[in-house]
Amino acid sequence: MMKMKCSRRDLVEAVSLVEKAVPVATPINVLEGIFIEAKENAFKLVGNNMNLGIECYIPAEVEEKGLAMVKASLFSQAVKKLPDTDEDVFMEIDEKDNLKIECGYAKFNFTTSSAEEFPQLPLVLDGKSFEIKESLVKNMIKQTVYAVSTREEKPVLTGVLFDVEEKEINVVGCDGFRVAIRKEEIENNETLKFILPGKNAKELLGIMGESNELIKISVNENNVKFTLDKCILVSRIIDGEYLNYKSVANHKNTLEFIVERRKILNSIDRAATIVNEASKSHVLLDIDETSVSIDCESVMGKVKDKFSIDMQGEPMQIAFNPKYLIEAFKNAEDEKIKLSFSTPVTPAIIRPVDGDKYVYIILPVRIK
Repeated sequence: MMKMKCSRRDLVEAVSLVEKAVPVATPINVLEGIFIEAKENAFKLVGNNMNLGIECYIPAEVEEKGLAMVKASLFSQAVKKLPDTDEDVFMEIDEKDNLKIECGYAKFNFTTSSAEEFPQLPLVLDGKSFEIKESLVKNMIKQTVYAVSTREEKPVLTGVLFDVEEKEINVVGCDGFRVAIRKEEIENNETLKFILPGKNAKELLGIMGESNELIKISVNENNVKFTLDKCILVSRIIDGEYLNYKSVANHKNTLEFIVERRKILNSIDRAATIVNEASKSHVLLDIDETSVSIDCESVMGKVKDKFSIDMQGEPMQIAFNPKYLIEAFKNAEDEKIKLSFSTPVTPAIIRPVDGDKYVYIILPVRIK
């Protein structure tokens, strides 16, 4: 039994959030559902695929408390198809466990299941935790998750590393061919590390906003909890030892130049026009004192381009997978960036002109 009413907009937003944790296909029927509970002045919704769980609370006028499990796809469609109105949504579960949803003249009625077997989110105590601005952690994930691996051979590389030390946090993505590092100073006295699965990191990106309010991140042996203003996200942690990312590019650079980020991005993007996954073609950078010449050739054709620079060091020819360069340039956030090189076979480094709040390291392609 349950009887309550709530805002349609609040309900639509909450359902849109929790359904991110509902698996598209699973042999475990209970995971296809959304847990709902009318509590004192609140309506609770939970989605959980055992790898990622999301819990939302929205304000509600509760006349009769109760809980149930509803088919996620059916409940989501019904809620999202309610009339676009400021009227409240009325929900009631009767003695036969049927859920009635009403808003304006629209009425839905369908069955529910017992909530007893639904897996609640793992308990993550706040013993190991820190706080960080929501917009900041969103930005740090966005600028690194693109570099995580999609191959399961090395599970640790399919996730984003959070490396938290006193007063500093590093967020890192790596697929074996490139490393993306994002660093910030924070008010923190904890030391902790965890690897957030890349898929869950992307779901978190879709949930977080641009607020400068602090969110809490709590960690235990198996899970991490992100406590946001509008919901709680709990993710499993990938077990394993991450690579020593701080030593990846410990070599002396023999060539550096500063360039407008948009200029080099557009140039590499033009060259990549004739490159696809099947061709495995590379883009060649011929760097001299005053310019960078871009040369790309594949079975589809040839592309040449050139732009001016002020280079320091020795001229060099070096080749890259253009996708890796393009994604790094897109995720750098400054108008001008610094590129550093050591040899044609050692990683190139992309960073801000001043400081190192982001560092992108890319392995070159060996050319004959």
